[in-house]
Amino acid sequence: MVVVVDDEPMVLELSCDFLNEAGFATSEAGSTAEALDEMAKNPVHAVILGYQVARQGWACFFAGDKKLYPKVPVVILTGSGYDEGLMLQALRNGASAYVSKDTDLENMVAAVKRLTKGAA
Repeated sequence: MVVVVDDEPMVLELSCDFLNEAGFATSEAGSTAEALDEMAKNPVHAVILGYQVARQGWACFFAGDKKLYPKVPVVILTGSGYDEGLMLQALRNGASAYVSKDTDLENMVAAVKRLTKGAA
């Protein structure tokens, strides 16, 4: 399962649609708290995390010994377009990949496939 976390309902729906079409089971979450609840209940292969939401709950996904699920890859999804500074910050802090909402969401699916080796 892939948990998609974003504060924009349209992004949640589109992201899940793309992932479902690629064969991944998905779960939507509007906050990091909702995502963590889902992760506690079900095995999760990856998390798609909206950048704005990530800023609110950064520690639970990226803060070293505070990181709750260290083996779950996290893909940051941002509406800021390609921003090298944001991308480097996300990757330095532990994100597995960085994808812009402005690009084709196939890039997000490709990142999830690469990071999970296709596990659906």
